[in-house]
Amino acid sequence: MLQAHIDRKADVTIAVRPVPWEVAPSFGIMNVDENDAIIEFEEKPAKPKSNLASMGVYIFTWEIMKKYLTEDNADPKSKNDFGKNIIPNLLNDKKALYAYAFTDYWKDVGTIASLWEANMDLLKVPPEFDLTDPRWKIYSRTPVMPPHYIAAGAVVTNSMITEGCDIRGTVSDSVLFAGVRVCEGAVVEDSVIMPGTTIESGAVVKRCIVAENCVVSKDCKVGEADGDIALIGQGTTLPEGYVVKAGIQADTDSINGKEGA
Repeated sequence: MLQAHIDRKADVTIAVRPVPWEVAPSFGIMNVDENDAIIEFEEKPAKPKSNLASMGVYIFTWEIMKKYLTEDNADPKSKNDFGKNIIPNLLNDKKALYAYAFTDYWKDVGTIASLWEANMDLLKVPPEFDLTDPRWKIYSRTPVMPPHYIAAGAVVTNSMITEGCDIRGTVSDSVLFAGVRVCEGAVVEDSVIMPGTTIESGAVVKRCIVAENCVVSKDCKVGEADGDIALIGQGTTLPEGYVVKAGIQADTDSINGKEGA
């Protein structure tokens, strides 16, 4: 992509990827000519003219970036947004904007379903997105926690278990972030469990994203083997025996209002 930017003497190069037409209205859409020069940008159009979605990955020539960011910052009416302000201003000024077709792995994780799918992609053999590829490394802030512990009698299959996890129940086809506890007799399947969450004895979690610092109490039933992804909001404690059906989003407010079950 960088080489293409240099070869074209571009002011800006924007990574794009074709998306299904039915979801194109959810993206910023780039319309291009036969040379991949961008001639129009549509922000989440109701009736898109193409299905080339911006990936939100840009290469700017430095002088251009400095000029347009400075001008945008001085405009009190600006939303200070690349898609809404910077790119349209560049197009209006006839700058050289080009699309770069990216063909490797990419997924927008702006929805519950796509976030769940991206995590499940890590569990495929071979994975669609390999975190252990030695050719390029991902640097991130990780908590200082002890190694994960899997107790005698626990069952873990095809899952990613992060440091600080304590597994005493059954985990299959799931991604567990740091510090997750799965108690004896609990079952986690096809789910993403965020940091600091506890799944208590007898609880069953299927096809679900459970956010940070939640407690799924004893004998809760969260999600279903089929259907849409269930979601438990950050910091939520489900009462003992609570039921969250497929596709339902449960949090502290909905529980107090007796919604979502």
